[in-house]
Amino acid sequence: MSNKISYDPALIKLREVKKEAEELSLPETIISGLQAVEDLFEARETYCDGKTSEPSDALSKLMKDTIEHPWQQVFSEGKTKWNIRIRMLSGNLEGYVLKFFVSASKAKRVLEVGMLTGCGALGMAEVMPDDGKVVTCEFDPYLVKLTRTFLDRSPHGKKITILEGPALDSLNDLGKKGEKFDFIFIDADKPGYCDYFNVSIKDLLAPGGTIALDNALHHGKPYLKDSPEDEPIKRFNDMLMTRDDVYHVLMPVRDGIMLVRRKEDMNG
Repeated sequence: MSNKISYDPALIKLREVKKEAEELSLPETIISGLQAVEDLFEARETYCDGKTSEPSDALSKLMKDTIEHPWQQVFSEGKTKWNIRIRMLSGNLEGYVLKFFVSASKAKRVLEVGMLTGCGALGMAEVMPDDGKVVTCEFDPYLVKLTRTFLDRSPHGKKITILEGPALDSLNDLGKKGEKFDFIFIDADKPGYCDYFNVSIKDLLAPGGTIALDNALHHGKPYLKDSPEDEPIKRFNDMLMTRDDVYHVLMPVRDGIMLVRRKEDMNG
């Protein structure tokens, strides 16, 4: 089983049950049945990936270089602010979801909160016109420097501006300058989601724009019975339910994508 969907709590529980079945020496038919269910998780993920368009050469190389980068080593050497995990990478399937949103809305100005190595930023830039602009926020200096080298290998990298520093500071600065964006993608530290969203919809989202937030299922934490009330994504999702000025839909793509639009932009 690949690690791509190891965040799914149903899969994690299934593996626990299968291990218990093996330890109890339950009939092989039961163990093989549990294995068949686990294989179905893998088959569905593989099928979705296989039926999604291939990434560009530049994006393919960016993802490969990200996966192969010695993250554990650079973290142990104190070069990165946290131990980066490969699962943080948007990947091709989610990348195409973002590209479709940006392309379908004919967005010319995109804001990304949380860059990692630029997979999402470059994917969105690829479907934007030559005068399109992606502004992406990243607080880790190592990632800023590394990602700039990745982006500059693509002709679309020139459309991307990286703002280094705490994301909330960057968002507030953009708001003070009167900057507006047609599409905003939030994929940063989860405790900051409420603040990032509130600033974005109040000061930065252009009329008719859309906000997308990644990890809205957050490994199942928001809906598990023992989830604490202050779990960051649960708190954000619950906060969103209290607003009467927006429509929102939670899509079970990978770790969940929440889409938000103002009601005034959707009502006929």
